Amino acid sequence: MNTPLPSPPLSSSSAPISRTAVWVSRTLDVLLLGLCGLLVALSYYSFTLYCESFGCIGVGLMWMLWAALAAVGWVVALVVRAWQRRRGLGSRVSGLASTALLVMGAGHLLVWLGKMMLK
Repeated sequence: MNTPLPSPPLSSSSAPISRTAVWVSRTLDVLLLGLCGLLVALSYYSFTLYCESFGCIGVGLMWMLWAALAAVGWVVALVVRAWQRRRGLGSRVSGLASTALLVMGAGHLLVWLGKMMLK
C-alpha cells in the first residue's frame, strides 16, 4: 500500500540555465541599451541640423541612417527577447529596448510627417 506517487515528467524548461547563455543574454541587453542611447544622441543631432549648416542631403542621410539603425535594432531586440523567453532568461531589458525603439520610431515618423505637411 505504500506505492510511491508518480513524479511529474521533466520539461525542457526545468533544465539548468548555462552561464554562457546568461552572459550572452546580458551582453545583448547591454548592446541593445547602447544602441538606444546612440539613437537618442543621433536623434538630437539630426533634429538640430539645418539645411544651411550641413546641407539638405546630409540631413536626409542622417534621417535614413537613423531609420535603418532603428529598424534593424528593433528586429534584433525582438529576436533577442524571443530567444531569452524561450531559454527562460529575463527579458525585461530587451522588451524595454524594443518598446523604446518602437516609440522613437513612431516619434520620428510623426515629426517627419509634420515637416512634410508644413512644406
